[in-house]
Amino acid sequence: MKKVDKQLDIPLHLQLSQIIREMIDKGELQPGDALMSEREICRLQGISRMTVNKVIVNLVNEGLLDRQQGKGTFVAFKKKRHRYEKLEGLTQILKKQGLDVSNELLEFSLGERSQNIQRKLQMDQSVAYKIKRIRYINEDPVVLETVYLNPKMCSNLTEDLIQNYSLYHIYKEIYQYRVIKAEQIITPIMLNKEEAKLLKQPRNTLALKIDRIVYTSDEKVMEYTVSIFMSNKHDFEIVLHED
Repeated sequence: MKKVDKQLDIPLHLQLSQIIREMIDKGELQPGDALMSEREICRLQGISRMTVNKVIVNLVNEGLLDRQQGKGTFVAFKKKRHRYEKLEGLTQILKKQGLDVSNELLEFSLGERSQNIQRKLQMDQSVAYKIKRIRYINEDPVVLETVYLNPKMCSNLTEDLIQNYSLYHIYKEIYQYRVIKAEQIITPIMLNKEEAKLLKQPRNTLALKIDRIVYTSDEKVMEYTVSIFMSNKHDFEIVLHED
């Protein structure tokens, strides 16, 4: 690894960042290769741990590096891009791309919900279904998803159905609804302690939070979902068409 030049006016963290970028660009560090530990970089460069950590966190957030808890920091593989062109579930989209999609169900419950959830679902009662799960792409945890459903729209929903079918299949085939529209709000966030643990990422890793409301053909709210997407390994492309 090339050394920073403390005689230059360029901040040390920018110099170190450029050095690591060049090592990746020139192939000195290949995807999957381990980066030196922060302590080793500090010793080699003669700079503070805080400076080194700042550089690594920034490169992780950019998707150039991948931090794996308990293992170290590695050069990230090229991000996979997933294209959204019509209203369908994540499972259907990814399976069309030949990817293996699986879910880990964390919670399936029917209970009292906040007034905010009631408003989102346009309910006149406080009880709703909650489905919380981790979505895996090729065994990699990529999305933490929490779905809220109005029990009047999907009575007698069971955990068995959730485990064995996609939600869009359940809406269409089990309850005979046709979903026609989704409204989404996308917000950049940093993972909190619980989110980071579930997605196996360092705390404060950058991610995208997507709040989505899905409507049926008769303008009823089918679902309200909060999804947290890991943006350091996967890109999600949304294509908009003119009416």
